[in-house]
Amino acid sequence: MPHKRPCDLRRAAGHRPHWRVVPHVPGLPAVVQQEISQIEIQTHANWARFGLWPGAVAEALTGWSITSATGDPAQLRFHPCGCCGRSSRGLLDEVLEMLSAPSARALTRLIEPLDERFRDRSLPNPSAPEDIPWWMRRL
Repeated sequence: MPHKRPCDLRRAAGHRPHWRVVPHVPGLPAVVQQEISQIEIQTHANWARFGLWPGAVAEALTGWSITSATGDPAQLRFHPCGCCGRSSRGLLDEVLEMLSAPSARALTRLIEPLDERFRDRSLPNPSAPEDIPWWMRRL
């Protein structure tokens, strides 16, 4: 009875993990980045409505950085997908609510300077409704 060589058996049974390159947020500790990645992976099934996708936080932080640098409210809607209508700052706010307290503080330390820069470069809109987030009540 013919039998297979061991190298043929290993080659047939070899299972390689599917690694994804996920953009990491510079300046965050590894523990916080891991928690963010877990949330992104757990909620990616329905990302267009209320979930995230791998790398969503890094993309949103980049988008909020661009928006805060210009101070232009027209840039407020900058978001990579463009179809869901969630602004970058809105997505970051959602992530802050999902994170544990220490991780949220670490991410907040990166967001606060961008918030201040956006406040400095924009003006409050006195006619904006009070029930929308502060970053949408700016001119």
